Order: sequence, then structure tokens, then C-alpha cells
Amino acid sequence: MQYDNITGSYNSNALLTGNEAIASGAHKAGVYIAVGYPGTPSSEILPFLAKFKSAIVNWSINEKTALEIAVGASIGFKRSMFTTKHVGLNVASDPLMTLAITGVRGGLVIVTADDPGMHSSQNEQDNRLYAKFAKIPMLEPSDSEECLNFTAAAFDISEKLDTPVILRTTTRISHSRSIVSQPDIPGAAVIFKPNASYSEHLNKPYIKDIGKFVMAPVYAKKRHKAAIKRLEYLTDFSNNSGINKIEYGSPDFGIVTSGISYQYAKEIAPSASFLKLSFSYPVPNILIKEFVKNIKNVVIIEELEPFIQNEISSLGINLKGKEYFPRDGELNPDMVERGLGEAGGFIAYESRSHSKNNKPGFDDPGNILETLQPRLPALCSGCPHTAVFYALKKLRVPVMGDIGCYTLGALPPLNAMDTCISMGLAFGAAQGLSLTKSSSKKTVGIMGDSTFFHSGITSLIDAKYNNISFTAIILDNATTAMTGGQDHPGTGRNLSLNQSVSNKIDIKKIIEGIGINEIYTIDPYDYNKTFKILKKALESENLNVVITNRPCVLYPKKLDCGKKFEVLKGCPGCDLCMQIGCPSILTSSFFNPSGNKRIPFIDASCTGCSICKDICIFNFIDEIKK
Repeated sequence: MQYDNITGSYNSNALLTGNEAIASGAHKAGVYIAVGYPGTPSSEILPFLAKFKSAIVNWSINEKTALEIAVGASIGFKRSMFTTKHVGLNVASDPLMTLAITGVRGGLVIVTADDPGMHSSQNEQDNRLYAKFAKIPMLEPSDSEECLNFTAAAFDISEKLDTPVILRTTTRISHSRSIVSQPDIPGAAVIFKPNASYSEHLNKPYIKDIGKFVMAPVYAKKRHKAAIKRLEYLTDFSNNSGINKIEYGSPDFGIVTSGISYQYAKEIAPSASFLKLSFSYPVPNILIKEFVKNIKNVVIIEELEPFIQNEISSLGINLKGKEYFPRDGELNPDMVERGLGEAGGFIAYESRSHSKNNKPGFDDPGNILETLQPRLPALCSGCPHTAVFYALKKLRVPVMGDIGCYTLGALPPLNAMDTCISMGLAFGAAQGLSLTKSSSKKTVGIMGDSTFFHSGITSLIDAKYNNISFTAIILDNATTAMTGGQDHPGTGRNLSLNQSVSNKIDIKKIIEGIGINEIYTIDPYDYNKTFKILKKALESENLNVVITNRPCVLYPKKLDCGKKFEVLKGCPGCDLCMQIGCPSILTSSFFNPSGNKRIPFIDASCTGCSICKDICIFNFIDEIKK
């Protein structure tokens, strides 16, 4: 939305990402508190919402805590929103499953951003299953306009039907931009106001309701019955709200779909009939039966699990879907076209391939991704984690890893991390592996600072309590780097305040409070000292902790050490410097003095961290003299 100097008003349309539109929808609905933990593809929602300065917006230490904060706000008659990526909902599932039967006061919306294709995730679970598991409603937008409108509507639905509401997006919806009409965006005139029914809640005083919110068995049994009964009202709403809709086209071929799959199917088969499920749980049984009755052939298109397919099957209607479309990975228009071609019925008169090949001079290159040379991701030039992983590689010890950009330490050429399963697993897994005594060497558990706050503290306490020996490494780069540089308790900043605050949490003091006395702090840009300290820690029989102290090279701003390095003439081409995986060190077209090996060179992206100089045992890397 932009300001028009002639009319003195804001233009009515804006190009927003799905995440920005969700934030705008929450602002429109008058959200009071919004909390979450950063995780791609959901990370941009809260920072955008914070720009409105109309709600309390903060990052929490983890997803469970975030949802619990939202629950408390709801009990206090305030609208609240919790944002997470798909695996984060696993962390928050404990309060979620009971919240589903207590119900709410102020509207409570749970935004889960799924990641089909695992662009930045360790799995691609389908969180639509959580809606059914918890017996709560779910909305699935298919573009940014719906992201805004469905988010705003979700708060109303939550309060009207006394239930938390899941708003489920996927990576493609979260990060793609599309037109939104009359959005709220930071700096623009306020267009929308919270609805009248919600305004009645705004100044309500807190009141007790033990029967609703104390889930001891005597009360929980009654609330569970109420939650089951609520499904009847939700089904009626799914049929009659107008959020789910039939778009009649060809009577010969119909598609049942939701979310981004609707956009792909609409592009490939615009003449087909569609049942678009935007309120996708519970499914609209009456609309489904009407649609199937009026269309000759119907197929289901959905990403990941056969969720819609199974729900429709439970109605006694057997439609095909996963027979033509994969159960793993992200869909795209080409895959949808192939699947619909296998399903038959309409492709003969409506084919993208046919229309493309009729264009003058068109030459189909095939799938270019299949012809490109694969390139593994790597740690950034000057990443402070590089020296630690290179040292661990040389020490040849088992390393239980964790979730973060440092997971790249498991990939070639470093190959220095053995596991990446769930967030906060490293110290627990290190404890378990140490107990097996299956390795002759001491075990390492490694995680980042944000992960340590998220779920690493408890497992370190457990290790101390049970007197288990391993070396815990905390890669403290003063940010949540993998998801875009968000703050956490160790940075002393947060979204609502957007400035330094006094209550910065000291990692070392936490460890001392646990009772661990053997603590080392290292500068990872000094590789030789890093190696010596890690070796010393691993030779100790004690539970000990090593903390690095260099900030991320990208966040909050890109760092440069003020110097550059070069490979000197005479380099033998031993490739030692190539083994750290620094993107600034490349193979040149020049050969060593013997003429049998190419020598490396260091390009202009060098940040001057000096790790390569420390590793070069022949001293053929030196600082460029100004």
C-alpha cells in the first residue's frame, strides 16, 4: 500500500507475502499478544506485526512457552496468536492437546507453517493431522488475500465456537507475494477495526472458572465431551460459512483441493470444476456429497499426506488422489499436470505442454534442475563455527549434533557431526551415547546459543544430575542465525522493545548455576588455541562445557575483520585449506611448482577471519599487505 499525494489517501492494494498478510490480518482483528519461536517458513510474521506497534509481540524461549503465554492471554479475555513452523508444533503439543478441550476466552489462533520439500527442515510432517488429533478447526489459505482474511476470521471463529483455531500455511504460501486488497500495513491509515463482539471483551476483568480451565479428571471428562459435541457445530460451519466453496466448470472432471495445490490445479485445469476446501477440518460433508453427485470424475490434489482423501473416505466416498500424486515433497505445476494426465478425462483438450510447443521457436529444455551440478550448502565465509568443526574432525570423536546453520558441519568437507534429529537433542543424545560406552573416545554434544535456551538447558541439568561425562559445546554467535538473525534471551533484545534491555541472560552463569565447574570460553578465530582447548576438554573425565564467543558474520550486520588473505607463490597444492569448506577458497586454474596439482586462491568475499592461515602448515597463506 502506498500513499497517493494527489488524493491524500492510501492505495487500496498491496503486494504482500503470505506471512506479511497473516500479520496484517492479526492486526486487523485486534490481536493483543503475539508470540512464537523463529522457524522457517514462519519467521517473518512476528517482525512484520511488531512494526504496527499495536500489540505485544515477542519471541519466546521455545514453542511450548510461547503457546502457554498465548493461553494465559486468552484466559484474560485478550486475543492472542502463536506462530511456529511445523516441527515447532510438536514442542507445543502438550498444552495444545488440553487447550483443545478447555476452549478459550479471547480468540486464540495457532499459525503453523509447514515445509513440504524440506527446504529448511529435518522432516516434512503434515500438520493438518494435528487439527484432527486435537478436534479443533483448521483454515488453509491459498494466497496472501486469504492469509489476511482467514487470520482475521480465525479470531472470530475461535471466540464464537470456544476453540483454538489452526491456520495452516506452507512454504510457498508463506513466502510468495500476491495482491491483497485494502490491507493493514505498518505506516498506513487504520482501515479495519476489531469486530463489535470482540470489543466487549477488551476491558473484562479476570474471573475464575475452575470447571473450564482446571483439567483434573473430574472436569476434563466433561470438557472432552463438550469438545466432541463441538465437532458437530464445526461441521455445520464448514458446510455453511461460505469459506469452503464449489466452483462449477466442466461437469466431466472435478478437483477437490486446498491451499497452494488449488493454485497449481487452477493454472493447469482452469475449466475443471473445483471444490476448494479452505476450512479443511472438519470437512464439509454436505458440500462434498453435492460436488461428487454433480461431477462425473473427481480427483483429490493435496500435498503430503492423504488427509482430505482419508476424510472423504470416512464419508463412504472413495476418490483417488495419492494414486496420481506423491506423498512426499512439494508439488509444482508440472507434477500436477502429470498427475492429472494419469487421472485422465480432460488433458486431451487442456494441456500446457501442447500449448507451449505450439509457440514459435519454443524448445522445451526439460527439467533444468535435473541437469545442474549439485552444490551442497556450506557455512558462510568467516563463520565462527568452522574452526570448531574442523578441530572436531581432526580429533575424530563422536559428535551428537542439533538444529541450526551449524548442522552444515555434518556435510563435506567437514563431516564433523553425526546426528541432526530434533531441536535440543544434542546434549541428551550425548548423554545416552556416553552411557553405552560404545566409543573409546569421549562424546561431544554441540548446539547453538538459541537452541541451548530453547531446549538444551534441561538435558544439561539431567547430565549433571546423573553424573554423566561428555563435552558440551555451545556455539554462541549471539543470534538465531539459521532463521534470519532473530533475538533470544542471550541477546537482551526482543521485538516489542527493539532495543537493548537489562535482562540479558548469561549462558556461562546458567552453566555455573547447574553446578558444572569445568567451563572453557574460546575464540574460534584462533584455530590453534581452539584445537588445544577442545583436546583438553575431551581428555578430561568430567562433564565440561566449551562456549565460543564470536558473533555471526551476517547478523545483525555483515562483519568484516578488516583484512584479506591470499595464497602465496610456491603453494604445493596440499588442499588442507580446502578442507574447511570456506566458500571464499576456490580452486584456481594454476598448478603447483610440480605441475601435478591445482592451487587454491582466496576471492574477494574473504572476511579476514584467519582460520585458513592457521591451518596452512606450510605457511603459504598470509595477510594481504595494504
